Amino acid sequence: MSTDSPETAVAPDGTGEQVFHADGTSFGQRLAARWRKYRFWIIGAAVFVLLSLLAFLLNDSGNRSIDALAINNPAPAGAQAAASVLENQGVDVTAIKSLAETTDALAHNPYGSSTVLFYDPRNILSPAQVSELAAAVAENGAKLLAITPGPLTVKSLSPEVSSAGTTAGSQQVAAQCDHPDAAAAGSISGGAPDPALDAGPAKGPLMLFKGAQTCFSPEGKAGTSSGGLLASNSAGDITALGYSGVVNNHNLAQAGNAALTFRLLGSKPNLLWYTSSVSDIPPAQNPPGLAELTPAWMFPASAWLMLVALVGVLWRGRRNGPLVTEPLPVIVKASETMAGRARLYQDARAVDTATRTLRHASLTRLARTLRLGHAADPSAVVEAVAGASSRSSAQVHAILLGEAPTTEKDMLRIAADLAALEEEVARR
Repeated sequence: MSTDSPETAVAPDGTGEQVFHADGTSFGQRLAARWRKYRFWIIGAAVFVLLSLLAFLLNDSGNRSIDALAINNPAPAGAQAAASVLENQGVDVTAIKSLAETTDALAHNPYGSSTVLFYDPRNILSPAQVSELAAAVAENGAKLLAITPGPLTVKSLSPEVSSAGTTAGSQQVAAQCDHPDAAAAGSISGGAPDPALDAGPAKGPLMLFKGAQTCFSPEGKAGTSSGGLLASNSAGDITALGYSGVVNNHNLAQAGNAALTFRLLGSKPNLLWYTSSVSDIPPAQNPPGLAELTPAWMFPASAWLMLVALVGVLWRGRRNGPLVTEPLPVIVKASETMAGRARLYQDARAVDTATRTLRHASLTRLARTLRLGHAADPSAVVEAVAGASSRSSAQVHAILLGEAPTTEKDMLRIAADLAALEEEVARR
């Protein structure tokens, strides 16, 4: 008697002779079984395909950026429109991401041929680094336009320019000054920008500055007491602009924003578009050790986990007891195997499995007794048994291929019927 699979019955004497095939599973059940078996690989393949598709889409997007005021960002907060117009007018626009690259580019460009747009939305640069940038600009005879610089940054750029606070601004601000670029623009759209369009300091209040030349005062006065959105030193080489929306794609076409942008950035043949990045953060003098990088909670948590693991080992080890050695190979009698398997079925209350095993064994023996061959179909065995006994085909089918029992009492009744049926066929 074999219980390896309900799909194939073999002879009880261990010869392995196949008598019949019976697969009672449906397509949905087979599909569910294969899903449980191969779901890890299916899910892994699906994740790989999705990641590959995402990488392809990101790579297919080209060199576009999502940073505010990036020259390759066509979104409302980007500055691709201004950079494209300047390039069409013969200005060489170069995007730079570090202070070292900016100073190196200034050193290689001819004297007085460069304009630097400086944008530090996260205030990454230290005052010393800002002073280094201002010194490189002065040494090369270049011009610098700082977009929304912080108070310490603007103070390090030029002692003549200082921060004058912030303002909510108005929808349009007139120049009200003698600065040639501001006067040519006439007015700029200085209203508070849409928070969804700008991710830098220009979100919310606008920044005001004071300088030797101060323009675009929100109060609409020619004086500089309250500060303005644009301020320059007396030499005109350092300029601070308090609203990045003047340059971005969304507001460039409003009021005199385009005129002011192109006059400030297009007066020289080379434009270095410098946006600070993490590469501007100076490295530490001494690299941190392992103890400094390790979080404070790591050691207590590790000690606690080790204690829990030790308790778990002691608990499970004591529960399972010591290992018992047994010489191999061990010869077990067939009757002991049968009795042990029967006890396992009984402990698990596997009434249906035990009954299916008994029926398969009876079908095997009846097929051999009636000389039906090894590949006999169960229905053919039923018909042959009905012809060799006094029972009808329906009665034999109910005994050999009927529904599985639900109680032990029903299983014992089926076992008795199987034994009686085999005895009746053997006496014919």
